[in-house]
Amino acid sequence: MLHTILITCLSIMLIFVGYLLYIALRRITQYENYLIQFQQVIEFSTERMKAVDSSGHYEADDETSFFFDQLKELQLLLNEIFEEEQVGTTTEK
Repeated sequence: MLHTILITCLSIMLIFVGYLLYIALRRITQYENYLIQFQQVIEFSTERMKAVDSSGHYEADDETSFFFDQLKELQLLLNEIFEEEQVGTTTEK
């Protein structure tokens, strides 16, 4: 009798903890997808700004160089967060 009650309680707790872990993993995956999309937007913006400023006049200007520098720092920070995947292997930073 005592074993049955104990096994039932442990089973219910195991199912509850498993469900909580599933919810947490799903939420982490959702946030990771948001970060990846944000990284892609920043990368596109950096490439587009470099294409617009092909002569380097805006990047050298004191007023606009701040934006260029901040965008580069943000891109480097996002690149450090994620591991780059290559065909067949992964490289860690």
